[in-house]
Amino acid sequence: MQIKTLFCILLISILGFGQNKQADNTVYTIAEGIIAKAIENISKNSSEKVLPAFQFKEYSKGVIQWQDKASKTLIPSENNYLFENFSLHQFQQKKITQETVLASNFPGFEEPYYPLFGKTLHTTSIYEKEYKILNKRFYSPLSKKGLKEYAFQLSKTVSNVQNPYHIITFLPKSKQAAAQLEGELYIDVTSFAVQQATIKHVENIESTTIHEFTYFEKEGLWFPVKTTSQLKPLNASGSYSLFGKNIAAGNMWYKEDENSEVTFSLISSRFDVQFSKMDSINKKQIDILALEDKNVETSSTFWNSYRETTLTEEELAISIDANSFIKYKNIENKIKKISDFNKGYYPIGFFDLDLKFLVKYNNYEGLRSGLGGITNEKLSKNFSVGGYLVRGFKDEDYKYQIAANFLVRKDSNTIIGVAYTKDVEEIGSNTPLLEGRSFTLFEPRLLNITQFYKHKTWQTTVQHNIRPNINGLLQLSRSTILQTRPYTFFNDGTSFSKYALSEAKLGILWTPFGKYMETPEEINEYEIGYPRISTQITQSFKNVLESDFSFTKIDVKIDHVIKHLNEQITEIILEGNLGLGDIPLTHAYHAYPNSPNKETILDRFSVAGIRSFETMYFGEFFSTKLASLHIKHRFKPLVIFSRLKPEFVLITRHAIGDFTHEENHQKIAFNTLEKGYSESGFEINKVIFGFGFSFAYRYGAYHLPNFEDNISAKFTFNFKL
Repeated sequence: MQIKTLFCILLISILGFGQNKQADNTVYTIAEGIIAKAIENISKNSSEKVLPAFQFKEYSKGVIQWQDKASKTLIPSENNYLFENFSLHQFQQKKITQETVLASNFPGFEEPYYPLFGKTLHTTSIYEKEYKILNKRFYSPLSKKGLKEYAFQLSKTVSNVQNPYHIITFLPKSKQAAAQLEGELYIDVTSFAVQQATIKHVENIESTTIHEFTYFEKEGLWFPVKTTSQLKPLNASGSYSLFGKNIAAGNMWYKEDENSEVTFSLISSRFDVQFSKMDSINKKQIDILALEDKNVETSSTFWNSYRETTLTEEELAISIDANSFIKYKNIENKIKKISDFNKGYYPIGFFDLDLKFLVKYNNYEGLRSGLGGITNEKLSKNFSVGGYLVRGFKDEDYKYQIAANFLVRKDSNTIIGVAYTKDVEEIGSNTPLLEGRSFTLFEPRLLNITQFYKHKTWQTTVQHNIRPNINGLLQLSRSTILQTRPYTFFNDGTSFSKYALSEAKLGILWTPFGKYMETPEEINEYEIGYPRISTQITQSFKNVLESDFSFTKIDVKIDHVIKHLNEQITEIILEGNLGLGDIPLTHAYHAYPNSPNKETILDRFSVAGIRSFETMYFGEFFSTKLASLHIKHRFKPLVIFSRLKPEFVLITRHAIGDFTHEENHQKIAFNTLEKGYSESGFEINKVIFGFGFSFAYRYGAYHLPNFEDNISAKFTFNFKL
């Protein structure tokens, strides 16, 4: 070992640390070669790649505190917060990883703040291709891309230790946003493993993270045992909040002050590392099990047994003050209300008021107003009762729903539901059963819809999570359909304007790359994974409960989001719909048009949709076979100041379709999409108070003779608490 080390040092000395340009280039080349070897040997040095299985326990402590710049003493603030977490981490090959939360300490909270368990504050493994700091992603210095984007320098080689190592410093070569890391890597002379790493970032946020490793001789492996991070905002873009930007506690925000500053420090220590004797791992494909044993006494004595040192006087003061402030301000309840509002609910005791039913508007009903909601867990955790009652002031008709849901099995989220609905529905709409609930203050397309049909529907549903990432739903329904405008469906020699349908729908949603957390209340996807693949099959049965038609519908949708390291985002939606049999127009497909049937661009000015064709007119096209593609590319928001961050988005949309037996649909005129429809444009979002601007242009086979008719100009709205 010593002979090899001395030879290495001698070789470096011969090549020279001299001051001439050639010597500098040579040293740089050596450093680059060492990093290249470290990258080449990741498969031999990364614990996740080398070991078939391992586990360890980890204690983490996070502290956000305001302090005096000069004396570094604590400044009392409602933003100060301290939290602790104690977990068991397990790993098996085939990428099975699981964290089991054994205990947590969130001062002021009755229940743990579960979303924090799923937040990535920094990358845990230095061997990953990407390195994350809060919400930012960078090229790791130990990656092929990092080897090109960073300038490496051999600082020195330390040989008078048991495991000699090279100290390699690195800096960004350019101002590319994804390559803005700097720091030091301690690379083992023999194995090229990392013994220690210091990673720094100084744009918007000043961050320093130190990764420490210990050598396990039996395994011949350097294993990560401790991570220490400290972060400080340098401007408004560097702000960060543990519980949400509207919550004062745990809020690291930038303030121009010569005398004070805020820091966020995080320490994670690993111990009781096991490479052979493993506890059994849960087979439910849950990434985080947050099911703490309520009987475990988590006193200061308990926590002191895992802390490297007891809490300082300042940390104790932060914990005590945060506990008082959060309880006094009822922060836990405020967090829940904000979460509920973003889903479209406002909790009132045991009842969640559904904000979607308060006020709406469309061209058929005019102003649509009423009340709706559902009971929450304060009434019962095993069943809920809900519904709504609304009135359209233009059609002067009441619509309502009465529904009940029963939780049959909690671990698989098996729910049986029954409902009766009397309402109107858009002609040609096709909402997937398992599409997640969304809520916006403006429902874009609803304002412009003119074509509806009436229905009275009895339905029963069974929802079941086959696995955390595979959700299934079966729905049986019987509907009576009435028209709101002249329309007749001619089928088997008979004309129908009123008809009955008995349908069975089966929906499957597969999210193979989602990450899941199990809490005492539910299993939820804490990190949305892509692609998301949904399939739905609908079968209508003729002569079952006096149903008039038999048809089959098969729908497949793929949602994919690509998050680029330069903070740009590409969103892709690919959808295919196939209808076979005797399908009335009410249950055929449209491509989500969103252009009002008005003459001028200004007359058509309204709200842009999320996945709609902005230049396609309502009622213009229908299909029994349809394929559509939506692509959005979002550029990094332009930060003008903290509350003004406009976002530029490029958009292109395409659809192609066909209609079988178009002649059977009478008293209504429409076109088909067999030639292919195209539009492209852009959005400038979040210009002021969540409002922005959208522009789209229609081109290709369905380009209209009048130039203005091909243009859509609308406003956008993006708002979240």
